[in-house]
Amino acid sequence: MNDLTPSYEPETGQVILDGPPAGPAGEAELMPVEGVDLAFDRAHGHLIRAIVDGDGASVTTLVTRLFGPQAPDRLRDVAERARAEPSPLTPQPRLCAALSRLARLDAARVTSSVPGSSPWWAAEAAVLAEQAGMRARARAEARRAVRGLDGGQVAVPHEAARMALAAADLVADECDGAVARLRQNIVVSPAARPRGPGLDVAAEVEGLSKDCVRLPGLQWTLDLGLVPDGLFRPGLSPHSDLRICRDSGGNWVTVQATLAPGADPEAVARCQVRLVDPAVRRVLVRASLAQAGSTVQAKLQLPHPLDELSETWVEVVDRGDKPVPGTKVHRIRRALRWADAALRAERAPAGIAPGTVAADWVALAGAAWERCRRDWEAAGDPGRAAAVLAPQAPLPDAAYLAEILGE
Repeated sequence: MNDLTPSYEPETGQVILDGPPAGPAGEAELMPVEGVDLAFDRAHGHLIRAIVDGDGASVTTLVTRLFGPQAPDRLRDVAERARAEPSPLTPQPRLCAALSRLARLDAARVTSSVPGSSPWWAAEAAVLAEQAGMRARARAEARRAVRGLDGGQVAVPHEAARMALAAADLVADECDGAVARLRQNIVVSPAARPRGPGLDVAAEVEGLSKDCVRLPGLQWTLDLGLVPDGLFRPGLSPHSDLRICRDSGGNWVTVQATLAPGADPEAVARCQVRLVDPAVRRVLVRASLAQAGSTVQAKLQLPHPLDELSETWVEVVDRGDKPVPGTKVHRIRRALRWADAALRAERAPAGIAPGTVAADWVALAGAAWERCRRDWEAAGDPGRAAAVLAPQAPLPDAAYLAEILGE
C-alpha cells in the first residue's frame, strides 16, 4: 500500500494528501463523507489523493479509520504549520480496498454496456459501501437493488445470490415485504446463463485491426460527460461507441449510436452530432439525431474535403452551443476511454459478450492499451504513454457483478 504525504493549501483551507500520480487509466473519485474527497488509480486501485476539508465528527472518524488514530492530530499540525516536514501516512489496507473497489465500480458503471440502473450494480455497491462504513450510501443502493429484483423468481449463481441477500439485509427494517419476497424468489443456479447485450469481442478486435484511420485525420469519441446520463449504451471501446461511415464520394459522414434501454426521447432530441476542428475550436457542421428503435443516426454534410484539415473530430453533445474542446482535451478524454475499455477486457465480463473466448478478450485489451498509448503520446504526455507499456496491475481486477450477469 502506498504512502501519502500531507500538505496544506492556504487558499482553500484544505489539507491535501498526495501519493503517486494517476497512471494512463486515470482516476476514480469517491466522497465517503462530506469534507473528504478520495481518488484512486483506476488500474491498480491505489489511493493516490485525499483532500480533507474540515474537521467535523464524520471527517475525523473517517480519517482515523483510514489513516490511524494519530492522523487527525497530524493533519491538524499540518494545517497549523506546526510541522515543517510532515511525515507520510499509510492508508489501512482493508478499508482502502473497499473504498477503492466502490470508486472504480462507480466509474465502470457509467461506461458499461450494462445499464447503470441494473439492480446488480446497486447490490454490489451496497455491500461495498457497508464494508466501507458508508451507511447512508449502502442503504440507498440496497433499496435500489431490492426494488429492481422484486419481480418474480431470480435464478443466479451463488455469488450473485449472496450479494443480493446481503444487500437486502441492510434494508430489512424498512422494506420487509420486498425483502421477504426476494428471499423467497431468489434461486441459486450454478448453470444460470448470463443475459446481456451480446456484444461481439472478436468482431471488435477485427474492426480495430482493419481500422486504418491515420493520425491526423477523422477522429471520433462519445464523451459521456457531454450527454445526459444513461442516454447511450457504450460499446466495447471508443471504436464502437460511435459507428462512423463515409460515403464513397466523401461528401457525407453518417454517425450512429445505440441508445440505453428506456432512453428519454426528449433528451435524444436535444442532442446534436458535431464535426469540429479542435485546432481552432470551431464547429464545421452539425446535425440532429434521428431515432429508429434502439439506435440513433445523424448525417453530416461536409463543407469541404477533410483532407484539407489536419484533424477533425465527430462528437455528440446535448447542446449545440457547448464550447469545442482543444485537440489535447479530445486526446486525453479518448485515452482514458481506451484505458477503460482495456481494463474491462482484462476483467473479461461474461455477461457483456457470452461465449467469448479468453484469447479475444486478451486481444481486445492489448489493442485498447495500444490505442490508449497513442492518444497519450498525441496529447503530449510521454510519461503516461510509456506507462501503458508497464504492467497495469499484478492481476486483472475481478469483474463486476452486473457485467458478469449481463443485466
